[in-house]
Amino acid sequence: MAESFIPRTDAQLLIWMEAFAQGISSNPGSFDLTGADATTINEAVIEFSDALSVATYVPTRTQDTVNIKDTKRNAAEALCRQYAIQIKYNNGIDDSLKLGIGVRPVNNAREPIFAPQTSPLLNIVANTPGAQTVRYADSLEPEKRAKPFGAASLQLFAAIGEDPIDDEGQAEFIGNFTKNPIAVAFVEEDNKKVATYFARWQGKRGDVGPWSLPVSMTIAA
Repeated sequence: MAESFIPRTDAQLLIWMEAFAQGISSNPGSFDLTGADATTINEAVIEFSDALSVATYVPTRTQDTVNIKDTKRNAAEALCRQYAIQIKYNNGIDDSLKLGIGVRPVNNAREPIFAPQTSPLLNIVANTPGAQTVRYADSLEPEKRAKPFGAASLQLFAAIGEDPIDDEGQAEFIGNFTKNPIAVAFVEEDNKKVATYFARWQGKRGDVGPWSLPVSMTIAA
């Protein structure tokens, strides 16, 4: 995880995110946020909670509901992490408030570590109906699966269209990932279209490195 205080398992992550969302909703201004920010966070957490319930209930647990759950988790986790990092490094917010929503305050005794200035190397290693699997590595050490020093996670973006693209500005954020490989699910309307991926490293402070080169593949029907 980009921040070690964010749990890994679905169940524990949901508990943390619900407490995070509720704490902010109770008084957004205390965290230098707006009511709209609180609503955005709360809605993302609810969507993940609903999807998790469907994906873990035996009669409705299918590969599709699990894929939807993973997508909702990635979106909610990335959003909460973004706000958590913002709150963590805001010196105007009291540490007790940070701890109250599950955000660990900055340890000023530590030296800051920033995102590496190398770009990720992406490779699509599997292409199955409705899903693709992306593997990443550091462009300077492509034989290693581990992230480079200073990288807390990988930010993955994707654009879906009739043709490959070369502009990361047209790609949408998929999520922050710490494990290899990454499974990306698509909806039926995406079949036979082309998915183009971009990525960059993210540091513990929310800072990011340079973009990767794009990699594209047609989505299998």
